[in-house]
Amino acid sequence: MFKIRIQTDLRKHANPARGSESFTQLYKKRTAVERVFAYLKEYFGMKRTRHRGVRASVDFQLSTLAYNLSKFALDKLNKQLRNSQQVA
Repeated sequence: MFKIRIQTDLRKHANPARGSESFTQLYKKRTAVERVFAYLKEYFGMKRTRHRGVRASVDFQLSTLAYNLSKFALDKLNKQLRNSQQVA
């Protein structure tokens, strides 16, 4: 194990260290967020948003609200289907 100052090269020596368990967990979270952003861009029209300020913020907030509500409803429906299949 070599101890190297991170400030020497931020791209090469990251915190948490690449290959560590904490880096793997952080990377999983990052990829999950990127998948959500890609979904919002593809299906909720965020790809063509070319404005800033309140209007863009409201567009983004409403899109994420619709996305979260749809995922919540889908999770609830899947849970009900699993429960009904286990009972039968």
